[in-house]
Amino acid sequence: MKFKNIFLLPFLLGMAFLSSAQKIKETLKEGFIDELSLRIDTLVYTSEKNTFEYQKEKYLFFKSITNQDLFELTIIPKQDTLIESIKMIHSNDFLLVDSLRHFSEQYYRAKIRFNDLDNAKYLSLVFVIQLKTGKSINQEYKLFPYKDTYISYDVEPMDLFLDEEKVIEMPSQNVYNIRIDNDFSELNDYEIKLGQAVNTLKINIKPKVLGNKSLTLKLKTLKPFVNAQNELSFDLPHIKIKFNVKPNRIDYINPEKFTVYFNPDFKAADDIQFDLNRNMGLRKTYRIEDQQETGGNLIAEIFTQSQLVNSNKVLCKIRTFALHRVNEGYLYIKDGDKTRFLTNFNIIEKPRIDEIAIMHDGEDWTGNLGVYPGEKFEVRIKGTGLQQSSLQFEGIENVIRDTTRLSDEVAFFIVKVPVSLPKKKVNVFLNKRSTEYSLLIKEYQLPTDFDFIIVNYDGEKNIPLNSDAFNKPIFYDGNIKDINFVFDPSKIDENGKLNGKQYFDIEIKIFNSKNDLVEMQNLNNLAIVPSDNSPRSAFYDSKDARFLPISINDFLVHKTYTFDPFTQIIISVKHNDLKHGANGYTRKLKLIIKKKYNLDVQVSFPAGLLLYKFGDTTSVESKFKNLSGISIAFIAQLQFYDENNVNKFKPYSIGAGFIAFDAFNFSQNSANRDLGVVALGTLTPLQRGKLSIPLYLGGGYLINQDDWFLLFGPGLRFSF
Repeated sequence: MKFKNIFLLPFLLGMAFLSSAQKIKETLKEGFIDELSLRIDTLVYTSEKNTFEYQKEKYLFFKSITNQDLFELTIIPKQDTLIESIKMIHSNDFLLVDSLRHFSEQYYRAKIRFNDLDNAKYLSLVFVIQLKTGKSINQEYKLFPYKDTYISYDVEPMDLFLDEEKVIEMPSQNVYNIRIDNDFSELNDYEIKLGQAVNTLKINIKPKVLGNKSLTLKLKTLKPFVNAQNELSFDLPHIKIKFNVKPNRIDYINPEKFTVYFNPDFKAADDIQFDLNRNMGLRKTYRIEDQQETGGNLIAEIFTQSQLVNSNKVLCKIRTFALHRVNEGYLYIKDGDKTRFLTNFNIIEKPRIDEIAIMHDGEDWTGNLGVYPGEKFEVRIKGTGLQQSSLQFEGIENVIRDTTRLSDEVAFFIVKVPVSLPKKKVNVFLNKRSTEYSLLIKEYQLPTDFDFIIVNYDGEKNIPLNSDAFNKPIFYDGNIKDINFVFDPSKIDENGKLNGKQYFDIEIKIFNSKNDLVEMQNLNNLAIVPSDNSPRSAFYDSKDARFLPISINDFLVHKTYTFDPFTQIIISVKHNDLKHGANGYTRKLKLIIKKKYNLDVQVSFPAGLLLYKFGDTTSVESKFKNLSGISIAFIAQLQFYDENNVNKFKPYSIGAGFIAFDAFNFSQNSANRDLGVVALGTLTPLQRGKLSIPLYLGGGYLINQDDWFLLFGPGLRFSF
């Protein structure tokens, strides 16, 4: 029985592995996230309740309130999944305000702010799911933001005259999402045409039958939305308009255009067409007044020229004398004082621009129309006839008109200049005609840290000038053949940040080992332009730009390879204040040529040396001789520089040479006079310039006495 269980165990383990692999395979197919939700205020949109299929793709639909809504994102992973972590992939469509964090081992949460929901396309959230098995899975949620589209309408019946064309304006939200054909069509007993204006749905309607009538509009949207039944829909609620169509005692004639521009000199005449009426005479002048009774204000005059061939229109000349709006009442066409026809159209001042000002972030309005690529700012246009006019900025699509401040005299826009706009000037168009006004595109000239300047010297290569390596003096052992500055223009405009052309000065100072200034050179007004990786590279002026490296030996009289030890090379690089202002950067490079040791010949005068002779057979006390006389020592001395001080020696040294004992004793019977070859160690606790008081310790060989010796004692030393 035990023998059978041994063969059964591998089978059970294999079945468990296959079951686990099948579970992971199914999870990979369905995804690892159980639910994703977006919350704004009290509204919550979840992947379970608010996901709809649109154009054969599944989208999470949510209502956007503003163009830059802030949402709280919550992710609930599937249970029993081997998830190590979940990360969100960055997108330009939104900003991650709070990073994605894991709470209670149950859910993840973050805050995101969308950038431009009105114009966002292909919006999605993509997550990288790291499994404990080491595998990484991407999971995407496609998003569909929508705004409420609705129409406000007063349900009170209105009076219409038979065959009169009337314009009904209905305040609307998201009006440009309403599907319209903008052409006249017949619907029941009416001819209607739908049109759009800012926050307004316009309905041109002409009744054909008398009596109490109603018209039901069944409108659809261009983009779907989620209705009150939580269903994806294109259908807006039906709008029912009630009319009381009355007989027209005066013939109503429709103008061919509903807007005529006012001519203040009263001389020039414009063309206008009216519907042909059998009671209208040709080659005749009619007055247009603002009331049916006599004594009305003269608004305009028309002269009927001729009937158009194969048309039911009459071509007229019109001279305007006053302004008029259709909502101010009807216009009455009179033959003398007798009212013959009824009509209505706008007479407004001809659109023109008198002034344009811009306001940068944090600044006041200015008439200086210079702007920068990628900048977002507000534009104020003053003039006349602006409310119904089309205003455009050449080459810029990201323009938002402020619909809360509408008037004929002033228009406001939010404009963002594209970074890659291929222009130096943006013309302003009024009703598709160019005006004398334009925005001037200025290139950035912001000082950037000197990471685009690379320093090379001998074995040290490709060090950016802004490196921390240059925050302190650099001691270099040996001669420096050259110091070169190499430029990398691709560093100036990178990662979406525009800085523009860089102007800077280089100052070179050379100090000798005594800290005396021996040479100074200035390289002024150097310029580097960003390379082709910059979207604005084609617009930078490169006439005075430098591209080749700079070798400082090309400008120095004293070349770097001739410098003595402890010569200091101080190079300062500073942005040009005239070009960049006072906010530029300054970087300094300080190189000191160092040396570890120095070999020097020194003359010293030891006095009172204690001398021990090995060949003396007398007592130990007699071996030590107190040389009270003054000796002369000529020593080739090896001195060691102090690493912590410039051009300073350590207090000890070693050397070898000759010493003349008791050199100034000229007595014939002097037993101490002798010449010795000596190896000597010196300790100098006190030194003043070339004069020092050393302590000697060494040994050598006495030539006259043919004896070896040791010595110890003080002396005076002079260095040459």
